[in-house]
Amino acid sequence: MLKRYFLGLITFVCLLSLTFFVGCGDPEGTERADLVVNDDNDDNYDPEPLEPIVLPDELYDTSDLTYDISDEEVQELMALEVPDHFFHDPKYFHAQLLQQFGNIPAVHIVAERHRKRLLKPGGFTATLDEALNYAKARYVLWPNESTKKSLEGYLKTKLMQETDDPELYGKIYKEQLIEQFGNIPEVDIVVAGETKLMFGGFRLPDDADEYLAYHEALHALFPSALHLLESAREAVRKAKAKG
Repeated sequence: MLKRYFLGLITFVCLLSLTFFVGCGDPEGTERADLVVNDDNDDNYDPEPLEPIVLPDELYDTSDLTYDISDEEVQELMALEVPDHFFHDPKYFHAQLLQQFGNIPAVHIVAERHRKRLLKPGGFTATLDEALNYAKARYVLWPNESTKKSLEGYLKTKLMQETDDPELYGKIYKEQLIEQFGNIPEVDIVVAGETKLMFGGFRLPDDADEYLAYHEALHALFPSALHLLESAREAVRKAKAKG
């Protein structure tokens, strides 16, 4: 349960980054920050250099994108005269994309996402596969470094969820956390703890120190995880009481 909660937290943060557009051409870029080395918190901390994870080219394939729309709907959108200010009308936005890029799945996927965003400006829930298809669609329409990096982020998150390789899981996870928080000791502790949870789990009371260190580091990065730290302390207390 704990591992699913935290992985879900990372995914949720990622999904929020793709819910906004600006302008009427290329949406606002969601470039991921350059990796930062920040060891100011511990003078004795010497972080290992992070090797970039290179994904195979086939993962960037967009030929699997599909979208179900009738010929009548396409013809209606193609015939629409799009006004100068159309961005806040999902139908005109859809028509503009269709007339600009043609009748391809990427157009309809991006238009549908825009429609949902306008209907629920406070945010809406999307599965990882839905977000991944949206990132692929944006990459098809606007193939630049920003959309490629955004797509890469979702591909890595999906790979992290599906891999049976603890080392690969840890490398992807560490890369994500470093981009958020810098290369600090808490990142290494959280990655080690999360990897252990995903591939075997902690055994209490034998792993009590490591278990608590993981939750303390998790709370340091994500203050909202305080309840997990409190639960971990209680679990350790009970395990030690049983001997």
